[in-house]
Amino acid sequence: MKKYELRFTPSARDDLHSIEGYIAQDHPIPAHKMRERIAAKAEELAIFPGRGKSASLLGYFQPEMRFVAEGKYYIFYKVSGDQVIVYSIVHSARDIGRLLTLLDFDEQDQ
Repeated sequence: MKKYELRFTPSARDDLHSIEGYIAQDHPIPAHKMRERIAAKAEELAIFPGRGKSASLLGYFQPEMRFVAEGKYYIFYKVSGDQVIVYSIVHSARDIGRLLTLLDFDEQDQ
């Protein structure tokens, strides 16, 4: 079974830190656990990158963009060659369509 290299864009890393920070304001231990759950879900994509659904299901028409859910959060990613690149992590209550239009697909630095 092929394992892909998992990469987080700087924006995706910022999303992860922001999520943990927001939850930690009231619940520090659950915040850390949520961060770990999201990171573990992303790690699974290195083994099973096709498991996600097309972002077009959410009204975003970048055909290569996919997503998986972890709790109330969506992890948006693309498969590029032998890499899975995580672009954004978004709470499902947010305006996902608008946020996805702001993604920078040239932002691939790790």
